[in-house]
Amino acid sequence: MPIGKALSALSLADEQPDMNGVEAHVLAAAADIIGFPALRARQLTRGRNNVTLLLETAGGSFIAKHYPQSPDETRDRFFSETRALDFMSRHGFDCTPTLVGQNQEARIAVMTANGTPAETFANTDDIEACIDFVRHLYEARDHMDADDLPAAAEACPAPDDVMVQVDQRRRRLEEVTNSHAELKRFLQTAFDPSLERYKARAIRILKSAGIESNDPLPRQHQTLSPSDFGLHNAVRAQNGSLVFVDFEYFGWDDPVRLVSDFLLHPGHVLDKAQKDRFTAACRSIFTDNDTFFMTRLNALYPMIGLRWGMIVLNEFLPERMARRRAAGTSEEADEIFSAQLTKATRLLADIEASTRLLNN
Repeated sequence: MPIGKALSALSLADEQPDMNGVEAHVLAAAADIIGFPALRARQLTRGRNNVTLLLETAGGSFIAKHYPQSPDETRDRFFSETRALDFMSRHGFDCTPTLVGQNQEARIAVMTANGTPAETFANTDDIEACIDFVRHLYEARDHMDADDLPAAAEACPAPDDVMVQVDQRRRRLEEVTNSHAELKRFLQTAFDPSLERYKARAIRILKSAGIESNDPLPRQHQTLSPSDFGLHNAVRAQNGSLVFVDFEYFGWDDPVRLVSDFLLHPGHVLDKAQKDRFTAACRSIFTDNDTFFMTRLNALYPMIGLRWGMIVLNEFLPERMARRRAAGTSEEADEIFSAQLTKATRLLADIEASTRLLNN
C-alpha cells in the first residue's frame, strides 16, 4: 500500500492500535534498525499480514514497512523500494525519504518520515517541485549504477506495451460484466468506442513519424520513474516542501508514461494552467535528447488515460473487493461501483479535453 495514501488515512487515527503478531514483529525489527524502541506506533495499513507503521521514537519519527511476497506477485516490492531509496540517497535527492536500514530476511525496511500528507490540490510551488523531481530522475539515469535498477512496474518501453495492457485489462473486466449491467453498458457504449478511436489515432501518428509500435525505446531515451507519481504520494515537510514517497514500482520506463500518468492521475487535481506548465517543462527536459518525445506523447497519452480508466474499474473484480474487505472497508459494494463508474466517465471526458493541450 503506498505510503502517501496510507498517511491520508492516518490523519484520522488518534489512538495506537492493538498490535498483532506481525505488527509486533515489525516493531521489534524496526527497533533493531533504528536503535530506539517505539514510544508510540500508529498503524497506517493492514491487510493479508502486510503492515506499515508510523513510529515515534526518542530518535525521531520513522516509517516501518513490511513487504510480504504473495505467490501471484512477480515483482519484489521490498527489493524495488529499498534499491530505489538507496540509489536516490546516494545521488543527492533531497525530496525523497532516506532509507534508515532494512532487514532483508524479515522483509522490513525503515525510512525517515517527517511531515503530513500533501493536499491533492497543487499550488504553483508544488508543480515546480514535481518538475524538479522529474528532471533529477532523468539526469540520474546517467549514473553507472542506474543500469542495475529494474524496469518500472508494467513499464511501456514500446508503444505496443500500453496498448496490450489496456486490451488485457479490458478482457479481464469482460469476465464480470454479466454480473454488473452498468459496467457492461459503460464499457460497450463509452469505453470501447474510445479505445477503438484512440488506438487507431496512436497507430496513425506513430506510423507517420516512422515509429514502429513494437520497437522498444533505446535506454538512453528512457527515464527513471516512480511509476505512481503524484501528490497522492507526497508528504508536506515542515518547511512546506514536498517529499515524494512510494517507490515499490520504481524503475526504467518511457518518459511519456511518467508525464501522462502525472497529468491523468485520479489521485490529485490539476487545473489547465498547471497541466500546461508541467507539459511545457517536460517537453524542454526530454526533447533535447529525444526528438520523438512529443510525437509519442501525443500518440500514447490517450491510451495511457484509457489504461487509468481500466485501473479505476478494477474495483469490479472479485479479488479487489476481497482485498477491501480484508483491509476493513465497510462501504457498500454498490456505492463503490457507482463511484468508480463516475470516475471512469469523468476520466474519459478529461482525456478528450486534455489531449488538445499536447498540440499547443
